Amino acid sequence: MSMDKKSLLIPIIIFAVFAGLYLSITIYNKNDLLFRPVWDIDHYRSIAEEGYVARPCDPARDYPMGEVCGNVGWFPAWPAAVRILSLGQVRSGMMVLPYLFSFLGFIIFYNILRRLSNDKAALIGTIALAATPTAFYFLTGFPYSLMLFLFGAYLYYLYTSKARGRAYMLPLLAFFISLSYPSAFIMAIIPMVMLVNHYRKTVLRPHWQTVTKDIAYYILPFALGPLILSLYFYIKFDDFLLMLHFQEKYDRQWGFPLTVIRQSLKHFQFQSDAHFMESVHTCFLANFTILWYGLIFFIFFPYRIKPELTAYFVALYLFSPATGSAISIWRHFILLFPAAMIIAVSPRPRWIKLAYIALGLLLALFIYYPKFMKGYLI
Repeated sequence: MSMDKKSLLIPIIIFAVFAGLYLSITIYNKNDLLFRPVWDIDHYRSIAEEGYVARPCDPARDYPMGEVCGNVGWFPAWPAAVRILSLGQVRSGMMVLPYLFSFLGFIIFYNILRRLSNDKAALIGTIALAATPTAFYFLTGFPYSLMLFLFGAYLYYLYTSKARGRAYMLPLLAFFISLSYPSAFIMAIIPMVMLVNHYRKTVLRPHWQTVTKDIAYYILPFALGPLILSLYFYIKFDDFLLMLHFQEKYDRQWGFPLTVIRQSLKHFQFQSDAHFMESVHTCFLANFTILWYGLIFFIFFPYRIKPELTAYFVALYLFSPATGSAISIWRHFILLFPAAMIIAVSPRPRWIKLAYIALGLLLALFIYYPKFMKGYLI
């Protein structure tokens, strides 16, 4: 990936405007929720400061109730990165490091898209990324800024055959990704589709040893994170399936994703959502998120990004509803990074692209971020 002034200056300006906009709104409203360890962020903080803790649920302090409480439902890569890079100053690191990883993520994202398409697409795609309705989560203590950075870094090494250290960095990055977020393993579909397309283009059928080697190199690292974490839980807490047992109290049950989406759009409420503050608001926001990303499938077809990125977009879009609930989907879908790429390289007229990007920004500024500052976006 060749680097010049444009490859740095443009994404830096976009990030500066993006971060400056949300910081300005935050300061103007005298609201500090963007920097506080709210909701899951506090669990990441506790992991970074104290390590993993599993204990029986206490009605006086835990909600929802279940058999297992503590912080064992969250993945370790982000708290580990915060603890190491902040030199133990976890609370400060939780506020500062999201800006660093987002900053680097914007630069890598711009240059990946520039390489896959052209300068105009890179500009539009990076703006689309910043204008995503809930892009402000990149600036919070959630692991989404780290995920953006890892996603970009992985694509760089995947698409740069002569990159220095590629042989080691690809599986290492895949392993870190798998330790970062529950749905991160779905990124394995990117190299998987690449391999399938490669085998299809070869004249001779690939030997089974070659296929096995490729699977071990490209696919297996995406599964290692959850497996190793489960093994750690087995050693420390005598429960290999502790993460699943922890999640039982959230009443997530597997379902057909299109049925779940249809029910959400039809009824605007899931039974489990009724337990949360401002349930009506959050249900509408979940549906706005489903529609905003879902319409990209139809408005910007045909997709001119690589098929493996389209496959990842489709798989991740369906994964969260497949758990039976749309709660928190407004931040789960932030990992749909190819959405911005699809908009950027679409054959649709530029005014349609800019209008859709503007719609995302308007949703962010007038609906999602105000609700976030009021503490409604769990």
